[in-house]
Amino acid sequence: MRNPRLTSLLKWVSRISAENQLKPHKTLDSGSGFRCVAQNPRFFATRRASESGEIDSGIRIKPSVRKKAEAALLDYFYVTRGFPLMVAESMSKTAPAFLENPLKKINAGADIADIAKSISRYLWFHPINEFEPFFESLGLKQSEYHNLLPGDNILLNEDDLLLENHHILCNYGIAHEKIGKIYKEATEVFGYKNGALASKIGAYEDLGLSKTCVSKLIMCSPRILIGDRSVELANVLEILKSVGFDDSWLEESLLEDESYDWCIMLRTINLLRDIGFDKDELCGLIRKHPRLVFESSGDWTLILVGFQTKLGSSKTEIQSFFQTLSQIEVGKFVSNLRRCFLLLSEIEMKTDEICKIFRTHSWWLGTCILKRSQTLISNLNAGKRRICQIILQNPEEMKKWTLRSKLQRLPCPEEKIKSKMMKIQFLLDIRYVEDLKDMDRAFKKFWGRGSELRKRYDFIMSLGLNEKDVRKMVKTRPQILNRGTDFVQAKVDYLVKELGYPLSSLVDFPSYLVMSLELIKLRFSMYSWLKDKGKADLKLAMGTILGCSEKIFVKRFVTRHPEGPKKWADLKKRIQSRVDEHHEDTNQNQENIQK
Repeated sequence: MRNPRLTSLLKWVSRISAENQLKPHKTLDSGSGFRCVAQNPRFFATRRASESGEIDSGIRIKPSVRKKAEAALLDYFYVTRGFPLMVAESMSKTAPAFLENPLKKINAGADIADIAKSISRYLWFHPINEFEPFFESLGLKQSEYHNLLPGDNILLNEDDLLLENHHILCNYGIAHEKIGKIYKEATEVFGYKNGALASKIGAYEDLGLSKTCVSKLIMCSPRILIGDRSVELANVLEILKSVGFDDSWLEESLLEDESYDWCIMLRTINLLRDIGFDKDELCGLIRKHPRLVFESSGDWTLILVGFQTKLGSSKTEIQSFFQTLSQIEVGKFVSNLRRCFLLLSEIEMKTDEICKIFRTHSWWLGTCILKRSQTLISNLNAGKRRICQIILQNPEEMKKWTLRSKLQRLPCPEEKIKSKMMKIQFLLDIRYVEDLKDMDRAFKKFWGRGSELRKRYDFIMSLGLNEKDVRKMVKTRPQILNRGTDFVQAKVDYLVKELGYPLSSLVDFPSYLVMSLELIKLRFSMYSWLKDKGKADLKLAMGTILGCSEKIFVKRFVTRHPEGPKKWADLKKRIQSRVDEHHEDTNQNQENIQK
């Protein structure tokens, strides 16, 4: 039975995996920001590159056609509709998906000279939803802004608050094409009245932050402009300043592609303080590993501490672990630790041994992406027990088992060689094989060590059978030597004492020693009931009762009596209930022993 503590930890690790697998997996680029892992190229099979190098979802647009079409859009948005020049220019040049629609309708390939007129004529007679090119120019994809479109309005300049708050953000230094993230995550901001947005932005400058730092904070955490979400941010800034960080360091560490949750970040910093880091140590740790705080708002760090705590690490050990932490993404580090933990669990290493390895070697285990257990077992040509022994003797052997590393098969241990020789000798002694040519075939049928086979063979002889009969039984049914002596003794006792069959009946039907005792009891209970009802012979051969499939047994015996099927179902249910009770008792005993 699996240790309850290990089972609980396995469930926790699996749950962490399930909760985080929907998050975008990110890797650290050579620069200061994150880049998303490349998607599968086949997902872009229907997208084509234009001559300008841009990718369009439907048609190929020549650079000359695009330029004239953009000029026509600019003229329409700026002159005809009266949008601000910056907005009109962005809507005409950074909305390629929107531009495709009119080009399809006017047959753009016909005459380049007429493109501008055709676009203008199309826009005059075909009203468009002006929010679509506007949102696309803000950096939003069609799938992102589709649900954000107003249901009762298609004219952009009728939404005065949207344009006013957009103007405030642009004047503050936030690029037009990056405002889309703010609109997606904090749509309420664009409904503020009477300078409320400018007032909220000014409040962050009052905290002592520079204009460029506030601008980057808004880009990373648009929701700080909503409600009282500035409280957690203010607390984080206060702690960072108290340990020696200024706003210029904060500005450099913030990543625009991230969306920070300052509540989680505050919990992370406070947890690091509770672990035992003083002011100088905390400053040094965060300066060396800013990802502990800024990667996923510190969420991975919380998971990492929880993982170490569940494995029994003390605060001192966790503090030492962070001080020796390598330069690697925290999310990837946790993923590697989880992979290693699952490997050790799958090879059935004891819980206390797993905990000991993680408490002393986590700092480098998190930097290695280990192969899976089945790959190790196959490539190393070793069983779970031997792999466990190798790890326990020298955990750093696992550094050789990383992905893309070439594994060498382990030499066969002396004990295994000796066992193999004993098995060969045993099979030759009982004349199961005549020579070594058939040995591979024989090995597939006999489990266990050579000494175990000899012991089981001698035990069957000790029951009162002669060697000739036992040899015949083994040749007929080799699997009888794969069962332990206790299992065989229980079967023999039931055969002789309960059923009243002579021991010699095993020679004609050795498969009896392989079958489950529950099946035997079920068949003979039904047979006994039929005898009482006068529907079965008084003494049938054991092989007649047990040597057929259940379907044939039901046809030959159960249906002999009208109530037979009901009795058969009752017997099956009763015996299964006894089996379940036995398993429950066994499980309870195992748990008591482990406790």
